[in-house]
Amino acid sequence: MADIHNFINRQVPTVLHCEKEYDLQPGECYGPIIRNVYIIECCVEGYGSVIINEKEFAVSPGDCYILFPGDTVTHTADSTDPRKGYWCAVDGLDLGFIFREAGISSDTPFAPSELFTELCGCVIKMVDEWGRSDAGKALRETACIYEFLGILMKSRKATVYDNRIEHAIGLMESKYHEPLSIDLIAREVGLERSYFSVLFKEKTTVSPHQYLTALRVHKARDIIEKENCSITQAAIAAGLDPCNFARVFKRIIGQTPTEYYRKNKTKA
Repeated sequence: MADIHNFINRQVPTVLHCEKEYDLQPGECYGPIIRNVYIIECCVEGYGSVIINEKEFAVSPGDCYILFPGDTVTHTADSTDPRKGYWCAVDGLDLGFIFREAGISSDTPFAPSELFTELCGCVIKMVDEWGRSDAGKALRETACIYEFLGILMKSRKATVYDNRIEHAIGLMESKYHEPLSIDLIAREVGLERSYFSVLFKEKTTVSPHQYLTALRVHKARDIIEKENCSITQAAIAAGLDPCNFARVFKRIIGQTPTEYYRKNKTKA
């Protein structure tokens, strides 16, 4: 259940490094290298190429492309007019999921050309923020990442099924404490249960039941942490059966409710 835990509690996206790259030498080659973070690159002048998992892509002005963790990558600058531009390393959130939703993958790494000006503008802002040292720097960098993702998703047209899954998630978020079943949610969004489950898992990587259970457990955890009530009351308030609450809580959180309660009170 670790994946569900991460899905419910997504990390804030983080800028790990940014750089203006205007000093590549003609024909310069870097790699092969395997990184464990996402790399966003924007080419504003010159030419070159990037080899991703043995597949070569030409790079020219107006190209924005994204490299995924685990890819084997080699960068090459043109022998007469080396590329110039900006790049940043980012991690956190579920960036891979969002990039794939926008049609970006290791096999199709380029963002739509019509979005380049906006996307590159975000990366340039990240580079500018990277050189600052005030208290608001990290928040502004995070805002830049969210802006980048929002622009990138312009290329993806929402389908009626996307809207129905979003509606289903909204129902879970607002009515988790009620006797909400997957059958009821499927009927509410106008889909047959089995087809609804398939679509939900395609979009979120988890089943509706797994998502709802994890959501309720995390709500119960928050109640235990913040409210002055018993563990049984926390389970009921989150829409969970107190009889198997401890087992489900430990499977998702990694501790029993009692262990979590004691640990949290000790911190307090």
